[in-house]
Amino acid sequence: MSVLVNGSPTEEINIRRGLKQGDPLAPLLFLIVAEGLGALMRRAVERGRFKPFKVGRGDLLVSILQYADDTLCIGEATVE
Repeated sequence: MSVLVNGSPTEEINIRRGLKQGDPLAPLLFLIVAEGLGALMRRAVERGRFKPFKVGRGDLLVSILQYADDTLCIGEATVE
């Protein structure tokens, strides 16, 4: 297996253990990791380390969007 980094494949990686695509436990593992990432993003926003994007009239704060296996981290650009 190899990973695309900026459109270019990396060196081959031998996978010997763990979950592979199609494994029945893969969706559960993805949900556990997605929940953890969501919690980390909420904590970063609370501590002021990440400034979320404001949406709508009520200024709904959005810092992360997830759909299926896609994740978008959305925030205001800063020099920091």
